Amino acid sequence: MIIFYKILSSILLFVTVLITFLIGAGLTIEGINIFSPFIDTQLAPNYSPEKFDLIKLGQSVKEVETVLGKPLYHHVDSLNNKFEYDYTNDGKLRSNKKSGDFAWYRSSIYFDEAGKVIDIDKGWSFD
Repeated sequence: MIIFYKILSSILLFVTVLITFLIGAGLTIEGINIFSPFIDTQLAPNYSPEKFDLIKLGQSVKEVETVLGKPLYHHVDSLNNKFEYDYTNDGKLRSNKKSGDFAWYRSSIYFDEAGKVIDIDKGWSFD
């Protein structure tokens, strides 16, 4: 009977170690970190998802900057006469010299040549 318990405890220990390893590995793959969702998202200084939700189509650059402040990045598409404000970016972990790669939350606003919001893009990026 003692041999049975030794074998059973060895099997249970192996299964426990295997499950712990799989859970640990699963938390480090490109996915949303359940404990800190924005762990790998670089944010503009005044950005918050709640503030970003206040932006509506047709608003001006000035109105957007009043709510969100200056973006992290500003891109100009001269071929299509529009420009983009990026308020978030991938790589917070990399910029802090830490290992790991998780999903990041993108938040971009597109303006036409008159400086009015024509598109709003937000959501999780798994890259």
